[in-house]
Amino acid sequence: MSSINIPLLETVSLLATLHCLVLSLVILFSKFFRSKTNNYLGFTLLIIAIVGINNWFWDIGSNPIIISLLDLFLWQFLYPTTLFVFFYKTSNNTSGITQRLKFFYLPFILLSALNIFLSLSTTFQLYNLPDIVLKYIPIFYKTISFFSIVFPVYMIILSYKYTLAKKNSLSKKWLKYLLGFLSLIILFGVVLESYRFIFLEKLPLTYLWTFSSIFIYWLTYKGMYQFKLSNDQFEIREITKREKKKPINSVNSKSSHFKKLVFLIEEDKIHHNPNLSRDSVAEQLEISNSYLSQIIKENTSVNFSDYINSHRIKDVKLMLKDSDFDKYSLLSIGLECGFNSKTSFYTNFKKETGLTPKEYKNK
Repeated sequence: MSSINIPLLETVSLLATLHCLVLSLVILFSKFFRSKTNNYLGFTLLIIAIVGINNWFWDIGSNPIIISLLDLFLWQFLYPTTLFVFFYKTSNNTSGITQRLKFFYLPFILLSALNIFLSLSTTFQLYNLPDIVLKYIPIFYKTISFFSIVFPVYMIILSYKYTLAKKNSLSKKWLKYLLGFLSLIILFGVVLESYRFIFLEKLPLTYLWTFSSIFIYWLTYKGMYQFKLSNDQFEIREITKREKKKPINSVNSKSSHFKKLVFLIEEDKIHHNPNLSRDSVAEQLEISNSYLSQIIKENTSVNFSDYINSHRIKDVKLMLKDSDFDKYSLLSIGLECGFNSKTSFYTNFKKETGLTPKEYKNK
């Protein structure tokens, strides 16, 4: 049974690793994905692919010279760092840590340099080391194993800290999924490293890379899907900007604040902001939260949330009946009109119209 399963797992691992390599190159060099922030994700996947190729050769019992050279670098101290920088950059954080990001690369640089120095003697036999140095080599690698456990966990915690600070709810949700999945992979690697630290022997890494392949395929789907949504929203926004603005409807209300609210909605499209809150609107109108709720209730008989959502649905309905928006997905239209999730969009649309967005479009 094992003679069938192990080659199959190794094949899946190799395919996943090559897939990861291609995906990293797409992110790094495609004009659609290339950006300073995405480069860190691309480099992370590239490093994971390098480690995957390295471990695949190790699992099948082969050791070509290129693998020996790859083993000189302690990659386990690099990809947690590039991954952390990616999440830090996506959070648009302006804290003072920005100036200290380069210091997170020091463990990889210093420990890899020391490992190269030792390996050129012990593995490649290029020179001889004094006995006193050879005596402490096991302690060095024991220390490496220990920090290979601690360092990734520390970087995961930091990554979560800055991901949770992300304000855009849609991208924050995707980033949380991405970080959660990557954390599982890294922690699984930590478990394997812990086993080696305690029992002084390696476990075959095929299972780790088979598990990683699930993440790689998921990332491909989710990343492309997320990009499509973002790209659609950008194009929808550009179309609406080019359209000639309609005159603002006259408002039959004695409240100047309510008239200003209508102006902000129809002219500035504040309801298209998925993070719009009663607090932020009240601040713009320079009134209290309770008074804002009161004037909306007096003029519309609904609460703040229902009032804002009704304007979002109104814009969605106009787009669904406009051929200029036919090529865009229903979700892209809903998100661009201010809903922060598919569930929120579909629930509120059906509550308002009695139909799903698709049913409304096709009627």
